[in-house]
Amino acid sequence: MFLEKVKKTIQDYHMLEKEDFIIVGVSGGTDSIALLAILCAIQKEYQLYIKAIHIHHGLRAEEADRDALFVKQICQKWNVPCEVIAFNISKEAKNKGIGVEEMGRLCRYETFQKKAGEKGKIAVAHHQNDQAETVLLNLCRGAGLAGLSGMSPIRGNIIRPFLFVSRKEIESFLEKNNIPYCQDSTNEQEHYTRNKIRLSVLPFLEKEINSKSIEHIAASASILAEEENFLEQLAQKELKKILVKKENNRVVLNKKLLLHQSSIMKRRIIRQAFCLLDRSLQDLSYIHFQQIEQLLEKQSGKKLSFPFKKSAFIEYDTLVLGWENVTKNTEFCYSLPLEKAIYIKEINKFVKLSFNAYKKEEKMLPIYTKVFDYDKIKENIVCRTRQQGDRIAIGNGHKKKLKDFFIDSKIPRQQRETLLLFAVGKQILWIPGYRTSDDFLVDTMTKNKIWISVWEGENHERKD
Repeated sequence: MFLEKVKKTIQDYHMLEKEDFIIVGVSGGTDSIALLAILCAIQKEYQLYIKAIHIHHGLRAEEADRDALFVKQICQKWNVPCEVIAFNISKEAKNKGIGVEEMGRLCRYETFQKKAGEKGKIAVAHHQNDQAETVLLNLCRGAGLAGLSGMSPIRGNIIRPFLFVSRKEIESFLEKNNIPYCQDSTNEQEHYTRNKIRLSVLPFLEKEINSKSIEHIAASASILAEEENFLEQLAQKELKKILVKKENNRVVLNKKLLLHQSSIMKRRIIRQAFCLLDRSLQDLSYIHFQQIEQLLEKQSGKKLSFPFKKSAFIEYDTLVLGWENVTKNTEFCYSLPLEKAIYIKEINKFVKLSFNAYKKEEKMLPIYTKVFDYDKIKENIVCRTRQQGDRIAIGNGHKKKLKDFFIDSKIPRQQRETLLLFAVGKQILWIPGYRTSDDFLVDTMTKNKIWISVWEGENHERKD
């Protein structure tokens, strides 16, 4: 029995709970009307609150008006609250530079999500035939295992109670129960990609290859979905081991550990790492993940750029995934007066020059403090980012270009641009956390000492 089959799917996947609020997308066609009828049939059992949403796409003139009126009338008959929402899909699609089909889908789901809110669920009428269409369409586009898994019975707050029943079963259910519905003329037009598969490819497969082609394709999608889920869980475990750190605009992975993974797992781990930045993975394809695999064999500094300003680059022993052009201009240069704390807003830190060692009565503990021979310092001390021509004394009279020091010390490229430096002219006095110049060290001949301290900031200037 059709109703029992749908109820089993609902129970097997825990789609519904008592007193759920359900938004139902109702076009007026066979699938959505059947779904609304089924939900009404089990409404008392689950104590559901159901609301129908009809999207008027503004594409089929009088026919679209007819559908909207039909949906309102049948909802009124079944005591279901109904809301009709109109869009000019052609205009919206043109403005955004995407296809009418895709624009319609985006408008529908954005509306459904808005109406469902945080706690509501969205019931859609995708069925076995739709699943087969999706799998074939993804196959023709070169999809991997995820694409060949088709649609999930549950995705977030979206539920698909009809995913394991066929279009024929739905039509039979409507006929037996004398339930009316509308015919959408665009469903018979082959200029839409999905319609070509629906009207030409699937009937051919059923007639010429196997009468149960649709059922078998849908069943294969379920099997592949299970395997996809298993591999994704495995990749999640491996990602936790390989993840070095996750920041707002980048994810850093251990290159050595990633190289030890199989190619299949490498690609999955990299894809999941990108998802930490952006769940959509928009326009990132199989070939891009292959390119990142090859990048892992390259030396530090090598970089790849991808669509939508995504990037991947090697930074010494790590692979960094992130966004292009996200680093703000953080160049700064501050003259440092004596005995006064200066707030460096670009890095949210305070610095202070003092002729005394760190005072215990200060409110904030310094994260770095260094003492220098003040007699050897002939110019003003400044706090700044790096500049061309900077050098640092490394001992025995040798000076090294700051760029070479950064490279030798394996300081990440992005970090170099914002690194806190204390300088006297082009001579680097101190790089907190990394190196002190040998030219300004305190020795037995030192008469006057100066202390430099660095504190974490408070997001506003402190007044001494």
